[in-house]
This record gives sequence, C-alpha cells and structure tokens, in this order.
Amino acid sequence: MPDPISVIVPARNEAATIGTVVATMRAMQDVAEVVVIDNASEDDTAARARAAGAVVVDEARRGMGHAVRRGVAAARHDWVMKIDADLDRFHTALFARMGAARAPGVGLVKGVWSDPKDNMPMTRLLVRPALRLMFPGLGGLEAPNTGIYLFDRARIAHAHLTGDYAVDIDVMLRVHAAGARVAEVDIGRIRHDARDIAHYNGMAEEILGFFLSRQPLGLLEDVMVIARTEAEAVCHAGALMAGKLIAGARVSVYLGEGGEGLDTVFADLPTYRWASLSAAASHVPHANASRLRVIAAPGLPPVRPASSVPVEVWEMADGTGKATDVLVGTGAGAALKRAALQSLGLPAEIAPQEMFRVVETPREPVTRP
Repeated sequence: MPDPISVIVPARNEAATIGTVVATMRAMQDVAEVVVIDNASEDDTAARARAAGAVVVDEARRGMGHAVRRGVAAARHDWVMKIDADLDRFHTALFARMGAARAPGVGLVKGVWSDPKDNMPMTRLLVRPALRLMFPGLGGLEAPNTGIYLFDRARIAHAHLTGDYAVDIDVMLRVHAAGARVAEVDIGRIRHDARDIAHYNGMAEEILGFFLSRQPLGLLEDVMVIARTEAEAVCHAGALMAGKLIAGARVSVYLGEGGEGLDTVFADLPTYRWASLSAAASHVPHANASRLRVIAAPGLPPVRPASSVPVEVWEMADGTGKATDVLVGTGAGAALKRAALQSLGLPAEIAPQEMFRVVETPREPVTRP
C-alpha cells in the first residue's frame, strides 16, 4: 500500500472555507490526517477546522513559513501534502494524482493548477527566471512556486525552513539539493481568493530576498570532508559543514576512525552522512549536484573520486603558516559546531572563520571505467 499522507493547511482567518477544505481532504484516499495550523486567526477558523475533523495546532508567529514549519513538525507521517486554506472548488480525484506520482527518486510532487482570476505574475516574472539563472535543473518547471504539493519531509531539514512566503520554494530547493527529483502533475482548475497588487508586491520582495540569500550558499555543491577523526573534521571544517547542512546541501564525511559521535548533533539534518575513509574513493555526487568539493585534512593521501561534475579540492589549514586561500565565516554553522565540539568533549570556543588552502581549482569531470 502507498505510504500514508499527512495534509497540512496553514490558515489565518479562513473560517469561510476551512471546514470544506478539511472535510474534502479527509475523504481523499491515502490521507491519514489533516493538520490545520491556526496562524494567529481572529475568527473561528480553529473551531471550524476541529468540527470538520482536523487536528489543530497553533502558530502565533505570523508568516506562511512559520505555519508550514509548525505543520510539518506536527505531522505524523513523512509524506506531507501542503494545501491552501482558501480553496473554493477542487476535485480530490485530481489531487490524488500527486500521491500516485510518488516513485523511487521522487522527493516532491508539485500540483499544477489554473485559476481564471490569477495569471501567475510571481511565476512568470520572478520565480521561473530566477530558477533558470540560479538553479537551471528546475528552470523547466511549469508551476515552481505552487503552494499545493506533496513532499517527503525525511529528505530535508524541515526545522530550518524559512519563515516567510518563500517557504514553498525553500522546500523545493532543499529536495533538489538532496539529490531527489521534483515532479509535476495537473490538478485542474482551482479558485482562490482574489489577490491584490499589494499582496504580490510583498510576496515578490520576500521571494527575491530568499533567492539572493541562497545564491552564495552553494546548495548544489556536493561536499566531501576527509579526516582522520571526527574531532579533526569538526575543529577545522565544522562550521562549513553545519552551514551547508542547515541550508540543505549534502555533506559526506569520511573518517579514519569513529563516526557515531556526530549522529545526535546532526540528527535533524538528513543530507548529512558519514562513512569509513576507505569508502571515499567510491563517493558518487548526487544526481542534481553542480560541483563536487573535496575538503581534506593535511597529510592524508589525496582522494579524487570519479565524478560527473567539476571537482574542486581544498585542504584544511594545519597551523603551519602556509598561505591560506579561503576564509569561511562560521556564520549560521557556529552553534552546531559548538554543539559538535561539546559532544566530542572538546573546548567549544571557536574562531570567527575557518581557513582552507585551494589545492585544485574546479576542473572538468573525472570519469573512470
């Protein structure tokens, strides 16, 4: 049988439609529960949702992203369908196409819909052009920022989703950066409440700001960290690792010994993995990777795995006074680096930057028989 689906419905002052939305989704095959996130409503949205059979959770912080993050965390199942609370008419038979589109390698299914009152200005003028320029693997999607979709939360660090209107795009980029496919299915014609220009202006500013914030993070870099011990990896590259993982990029750590010590620290970051140093040469970048970055401790034999994407090699700074080519601020990864150091019984004081030496600049893909 297909995996059960948890439906989440962010809602703020949607008493007029929420009961119908909940009842309709509860009747859909494979839906195990409907979770309504009451996002500081001033009407009886919550009461009507409960009366229709939903589980209701509160999120006092206003913002679509905050509500989605709360709902995803509250869901009982890993496959989560997010829908809008202001839907007027829709057919569950068409919505069921999203569940049917799940397949090996698919992490997200976008629902493509049409609305005679909405000519999709965000999609046409902002989201599609931005994706073509920054994440070309997603540039061909018909409805990249649709708010109706089904995804596997086990693939992404959902606790770190953005708190604003860009959350739907954040989910998509994280699934893509994890190496999974994004599929689309037609779910017919849907009517929403009419949006005004001020609504779109606010959305555009938040979405553009989100894209600009993600551009320097290298989400599609597949990162390999090669070290003798967990302590060596964390001391020299822990903040870089943590920052990448929080943003959604994949990081693989290959160690000469140990490995279990960081499992708890990185438990909610599904794109983290570790393996024995002997497995490093067999590393395969994920399907959506744009580059493989190898970060190695000094003195270790060089590892150059076969790769279908360009490879860049950095060496961790070893304190010998050699020239440092790259300084990476600890930034968003600082707290997790401290936690990792503490878990290993090491002092938690960290420098504001981590230092690396560029050994090889990006070169063409390496292939081996």
